[in-house]
Amino acid sequence: MKSKKYLLDTHALVFWVAKEKVSTDFVAFFDNQGKKGNVYFSSASIWEIALLARKGRIKIKDVHSWKTDLLNNSPARMIAPTAEDMIDSTLLPGFHKDPFDRLLIAQAKNISAVLVTRDQDIRRYDIDTFWK
Repeated sequence: MKSKKYLLDTHALVFWVAKEKVSTDFVAFFDNQGKKGNVYFSSASIWEIALLARKGRIKIKDVHSWKTDLLNNSPARMIAPTAEDMIDSTLLPGFHKDPFDRLLIAQAKNISAVLVTRDQDIRRYDIDTFWK
């Protein structure tokens, strides 16, 4: 049986790494899935995190260091959006206006991954979502 791939929404990535605002079951589940090579995050999420940190909406002083620590100490794999992902994100129904979320939806669809999110608007799309 083929393992599921999980693409973390930006908030899911931040919460998992910080082990905050999620249950210990959530952390353990994705730690385990990460060891199996099943956890992904988008480089677009790093851009979104940098913007949120700049605006003071999240408390990360040095996003470069945070990203380096993530890549060195986490089993999650970073993927970059493709041109197809970007185009596909513009072709989605207009349920969600956030371009980052639309891009993650397209990426998840294109790599056949479950999108890990608590965002109710994303759940309106024809995509598998998960929140634990």
